[in-house]
Amino acid sequence: MKAPRHSLFHAMAAALLFVQAGCGAAQLGTCAPHTKEEGTPTLNWTECFEAPFEHAGITHSVYCLNDGTSKPPVLLLHELTGLTPGTLAYAEELSRNFTVYVPLLFGEKGKFSLTSGLWAYWFRGLVAFFPGGEWGIPSHGSMPIVEWLRGVVQKIGERHHEQRLGVIGNCMTGPLPVALLNNPQVGAAVVAQPALPMRFWYYTDADKSSLGLSNDDLHPAKESRAKIYALRFETDCISDRAKLQTLRDQFGDRFLNGEIPATAYQAEGKPTNAHSTLIGSWKKIEETGQPSRDARARVLNFLLAELDGSPQNRSVTHRSVTQP
Repeated sequence: MKAPRHSLFHAMAAALLFVQAGCGAAQLGTCAPHTKEEGTPTLNWTECFEAPFEHAGITHSVYCLNDGTSKPPVLLLHELTGLTPGTLAYAEELSRNFTVYVPLLFGEKGKFSLTSGLWAYWFRGLVAFFPGGEWGIPSHGSMPIVEWLRGVVQKIGERHHEQRLGVIGNCMTGPLPVALLNNPQVGAAVVAQPALPMRFWYYTDADKSSLGLSNDDLHPAKESRAKIYALRFETDCISDRAKLQTLRDQFGDRFLNGEIPATAYQAEGKPTNAHSTLIGSWKKIEETGQPSRDARARVLNFLLAELDGSPQNRSVTHRSVTQP
């Protein structure tokens, strides 16, 4: 009985949030895609570490297939909508080539949890105003959730001796792979439609270009040699193009631009609310899902090359990635 009551409270709180919405929250609702997520997981995703993982005072579950460690590890971070069926289905697709780890940052496994995401980002830090809790950006140091993820990366690294690790972030978690580049074992970062910071009231030009990370996160990332492959839909009004420019400015030749042009997904030039490049817009058959299917293929190619370590493979992959 506790879980339904908790979910109802989240739903009521989120409804109140949008009724009272400031400009930022209203933009989030207006820009949200209107497509239905596809994908159904078929495999058994269980706790990787026998119990929810605790680090830096935070505890969350991390799921995997527990099918060995022979394949390179990939850490897949879910979107604002939570660890949805579509996310787990994408994890299964990746598991053909990688050992995939999927943390549950909020909500319930296998459930669409938008209200839980909004609650985690905006409401948990109510006392310190928005945002706070695990997602608040301190003046020095890193967000608490970043510190927890660093513990996860270290734990995965202990399992995968001398193997390089790939990290995929999406939407709310989009920029977080950059903050995990402080670990030299992280050999590739995928930044998909980065949406941080998410403002409740309004977005300044600085917010639009920001990655929602502290300078303390960016400095060690610059010291890394890992490539960063960034994706967004050209007309996405949640993840501003200026964020990709920031990545280019910060990381130079290590930045690979995977922006999807509007001509690839807009039917007859009609405006489309497209946001989720790898998960929410993916369709198994429909023509409208082709850009997302192509994006998944490029991400797969990128990760295989970067985590394999073959110079020849890396050259081929980078030629296949769209450069601005």
